[in-house]
Amino acid sequence: MRQTRREFVGTAALFGALAMSGTRGAAAPRSGPPRMALPAFSADQKRVDSLRRGIAAMKALPGSDHRSWFFQGATHAYSNAMFKAEAERDPKLKTFDKEKYWNKCPHFGQCSADFVIWHRAYLHFFERHLRAMANDDELSLPYWDYTQQDQRSFPEIFIAEFLDNAKTKPNPLYHPNREKSFAKGLLEVSALVGQASKTVGSATFFHEVGVPGFGGDILDADNTQIGLLEQRPHNDIHLAVGGVINSANGAMAEITTAAFDPVFWAHHANIDRMWAEWASRPGKTWGPAPTQDWFDERAWMFLDEDGREVTVSRREAIEMVATYDVSYPAQLAVPRSTAPPVLAAAPPAPPTTSAEPEAEPPPPLPPPPPPVGAAPPGGDRVIITGSARGGGRLGGPSHGGTRLRLREPVKRVLATDNRPLIVSPRSSGLRLFGGPAPRVGAAPGGANRATETAPSGGGASAGMTLNAPELSDPNAKVLLELADISFK
Repeated sequence: MRQTRREFVGTAALFGALAMSGTRGAAAPRSGPPRMALPAFSADQKRVDSLRRGIAAMKALPGSDHRSWFFQGATHAYSNAMFKAEAERDPKLKTFDKEKYWNKCPHFGQCSADFVIWHRAYLHFFERHLRAMANDDELSLPYWDYTQQDQRSFPEIFIAEFLDNAKTKPNPLYHPNREKSFAKGLLEVSALVGQASKTVGSATFFHEVGVPGFGGDILDADNTQIGLLEQRPHNDIHLAVGGVINSANGAMAEITTAAFDPVFWAHHANIDRMWAEWASRPGKTWGPAPTQDWFDERAWMFLDEDGREVTVSRREAIEMVATYDVSYPAQLAVPRSTAPPVLAAAPPAPPTTSAEPEAEPPPPLPPPPPPVGAAPPGGDRVIITGSARGGGRLGGPSHGGTRLRLREPVKRVLATDNRPLIVSPRSSGLRLFGGPAPRVGAAPGGANRATETAPSGGGASAGMTLNAPELSDPNAKVLLELADISFK
């Protein structure tokens, strides 16, 4: 089934008429030369030629080569039809580990806040490949700032199919599957899309209760909590270029083909610029930020220009902010959360040698939680303990239907044979229910997921899934701490 951009995106406002072995952490970001707005970039023929040279060189390589146009586009997402066609050209793809490297774009729910963060790292590594392939260390991606009146039509350097009258020199920046009227300059993006005033006016990056955030939310299994920037102008421009009518088949309108259109990169360079601009404005905050572990988790892996695997944390990706031809000096610092980590049983540490100091004993576990209906000690925490074979309890033997308000993310869920804790998103926070055992199965990336079932006492489930790798071990013991809780 064809995967398209989210159906809720409005259309009325769009128009006004391989790898070396070994994995390492991300090195210090290379900001490179400043990214330039398209009008200034296009006026510099040397830069335009360098951009075309780099992309043409990437397109000439087979798909299994990490430097190739296909490999870089498929890192975002790819379709089965595209893979089949490329595999005919490059037989190495038939045994290629595509699940390891490709289809990594976080457009499919569960954590909408990853959208701008992942794409920043994606642009960073693509730009490094582009410079290497163009043999030009001074090359950076141009950004298409459609918020400006003079840039609301389709960028000229991407329009022509050929660069000469004899039609012997293809334009590497051209893509055949675009909305024809827009791509030929007959239409332009409306002022409503360009202004995006609600987006840039957002005060917080993460969602607050009832207040959409600039970047989204970390729990978004049903795609209802996406960030304002992803909605407008991001999705609007994808549909403007790819076509807003069902089955228009424009590359930019499809998640699986978007990154194969060269204009994708100018669009996302501007999305990243808008984030840098937003983060430099006074009064902006992260809002109800998740734990420090969330920022420091090495969530993604990319291949650098030398084919080495580089694992990237969200914190490192955020700090890969590029420089631009306008200055955004005071970037919002990555938060340092004071929330304690979620603990799980770990294998015993190896014995120390005489040359090593003895490890300090672990701190004692916190006291058991209060009875249901009573405020927890100190008024701000409750502890849930148990194991996959034991009887997990929340404040007492009967916890079905107890509601909790919390601002910290739930990173682990305790599942028992008969009374698991199941989490559902609600506008007022999260609810925990007692209910039947969850279904556990393999999820993309090798993690196991606890899939929500209907809570006891009736009521429909919100269908949320949470990463819960400990559920694969029935003996795993879990300590789950939720901060900022009030009973209701």
